[in-house]
Amino acid sequence: MAGECQGKRMSEQMSGNDDMLPLIVEPETLKILLLTNEPTEHLWLRCLLDRAESFNSQLAWCSDLSALHELLNQDSFDVVLWDCNCRDEDPLVFLGLLAIESDQAPVICLSAESERQMSKPIFQAGGADYICKSLLSEVLLERTIRNAVLRHSVNHQKDTRSHIDTLTGIVNRRVFLDRLHQAILRSERNKEVLGLVFFNIDDFRRINDALGYRSADQLITMLTSRLREGLRRSDSLARIGGDEFAVILENLDNTIDANHVTSKLLAMLSEPFIISHRQLVITMSAGIATFPEAGQTSEHILKHANRAMLDAKREQGNSFHFYHQKMNVAVERELELEAEFRTALRDGQLRLYYQPRVSIANDQVVGYESLIRWEHPTKGLIMPDQFIPAAERSGMIVPMGYWVVEQACRDLARLQELGYDDLVCAVNLSFRQFYDKKLSETVFRIIYNADINTGNLEFELTESAMMYDQEYTQNCLGQLAQLGVSFSLDDFGTGYSSFANIQKLPISTIKIDKSFIDNVCTNVDDEVIVKAIISLAHNLQINVVAEGVEDKEQLNFLLTNHCDEVQGYYYSKALKFESFLNYLESSQSQWPAGIDVIG
Repeated sequence: MAGECQGKRMSEQMSGNDDMLPLIVEPETLKILLLTNEPTEHLWLRCLLDRAESFNSQLAWCSDLSALHELLNQDSFDVVLWDCNCRDEDPLVFLGLLAIESDQAPVICLSAESERQMSKPIFQAGGADYICKSLLSEVLLERTIRNAVLRHSVNHQKDTRSHIDTLTGIVNRRVFLDRLHQAILRSERNKEVLGLVFFNIDDFRRINDALGYRSADQLITMLTSRLREGLRRSDSLARIGGDEFAVILENLDNTIDANHVTSKLLAMLSEPFIISHRQLVITMSAGIATFPEAGQTSEHILKHANRAMLDAKREQGNSFHFYHQKMNVAVERELELEAEFRTALRDGQLRLYYQPRVSIANDQVVGYESLIRWEHPTKGLIMPDQFIPAAERSGMIVPMGYWVVEQACRDLARLQELGYDDLVCAVNLSFRQFYDKKLSETVFRIIYNADINTGNLEFELTESAMMYDQEYTQNCLGQLAQLGVSFSLDDFGTGYSSFANIQKLPISTIKIDKSFIDNVCTNVDDEVIVKAIISLAHNLQINVVAEGVEDKEQLNFLLTNHCDEVQGYYYSKALKFESFLNYLESSQSQWPAGIDVIG
């Protein structure tokens, strides 16, 4: 009865009071971070988000990855929208880093690849969802974001039974962070060293593609068992992501103990795994962070261990790095350098220098190598070994490489106008530039605009670039060869190629790495290697250039052993274009004396 009266009164109030408005619930506001290099992508996605009906969006756009870390430290986001082309690492490795840096905010990935190809590896690496750009619409984007936020909220509220990784049986990230927090408190109380080791499988996506996902899951299970075997009972192991593991090492006497444990675990994991009656050898990268040097909270220590692991990935497999304050300072300097390098490319601070290549037979300049330098407005001339890593991390290595090709072709055209028709201009192609899908198209446009004799243009590639994907290399070099350019193999002897592979490619020149020339007159091994390279190359009708020739003794050795060309400080350092022109003019009248004819 009371309920009926109450309902009646409410009904009367609703019908009798014209000023009473119906209750309106405002949609929630979601803070969304967009990672993309493309302004058009930003405008497109903002337009789609503005049409969402179930939520309002507060969109932050980050187009410069050097600012990402600071942005995530300053603010928190409900969702991250990530264009997979916007990265400075392998996409799945970067996704794992992004999931951790964003405090596990759901990451929705966007790219042009099909969902069938990308969905599984994206989810395994920690992504919340994947959308193929060709299918993207305002309805699909709104639904995907809403579902990702709901799933994240539900997962956050699940009880501890869901904190066990179903594949491996070990704890996942959430329980692990709690354990790490407790371990930090114990270490602080007992004044002991605590170590955190972050492991990541190298090229796990390739393993997935080659074996299939079931066999890849079997590998994860077997790898977990090995990690358990190598750890003490007091150590805690967790699976952080699809191919990422973390280990808490307590009761350490010093940081060297963490070094020993990590070395032992990497050695165990380097032994072959037997999967589907096949042997599989994998490599791992590891990062180590210790308390209290690497931070005071579990989140900071995990992030710093992850950063150290990413540094280890820049080396060969089965390597590890420590995180420490000096490294943190170095990272900040690198980020600053990356930002400055973007300005350098935009504001025309880059310069090309040219180092002559001289024929030993007649002591004549027959070509030159194009070498990039950075004329910084306050720091002066910066050499490539200081800024090329920053260019690679930021993705600017590709546009920088095309700038080099364009400038080199313009200068080559000037030389041909001045009558230097026979000089070969060598230009380096970076690994990323060589595997850029627009390489042939862009090179053709540059050559056409420069109006040069393409027979004088030579592209230098490293062994690692040429041998990474030999089928692609053959197709790409075949396309470029049709333009009339030639190819040389740079730093020969430092990689893993062989003459059996080289003879399948249209390579006209091999450059012997400076590391062999430095000690060719004092080290028997280097002497034998250089002789063998020259002999085998000549048998294949391949020209040989020795790099880094600095004294008369080295030059005489190369003359005796019939090396074709040399470059190095003995003749000239790298020169600005105008200085190089003066060098050519003076060389025509008086070439550098210095070759002692032996025998």
